[in-house]
Amino acid sequence: MKIAFENNKLTFYPVGRIDTANASDIEKEIMSAVKEKESSCTGIVIDMKELNYISSAGLRVLLKLRKSVVVLVQLINVSAELYEIFEVTGFSEILFIQKA
Repeated sequence: MKIAFENNKLTFYPVGRIDTANASDIEKEIMSAVKEKESSCTGIVIDMKELNYISSAGLRVLLKLRKSVVVLVQLINVSAELYEIFEVTGFSEILFIQKA
């Protein structure tokens, strides 16, 4: 997963899937980057353009991220299929989501 830090925003670019096979590693990677940049970070963006699947394990990663920061967490370039998952699970109420 590519990670960028520009204009005080931390941006993550997950690819493929976030599921039980990789959610733990992705969580560690995200939380490590957040901890490293927390003093200067004013927002977190997750660009989901290349993500085509997220399981409940992936949703837990997003929930943990949201609960651990005070800055805005944005999901951008979210496909219709993924947006439906966020809507059904209520994540559209706790995260800022921009459809692709």
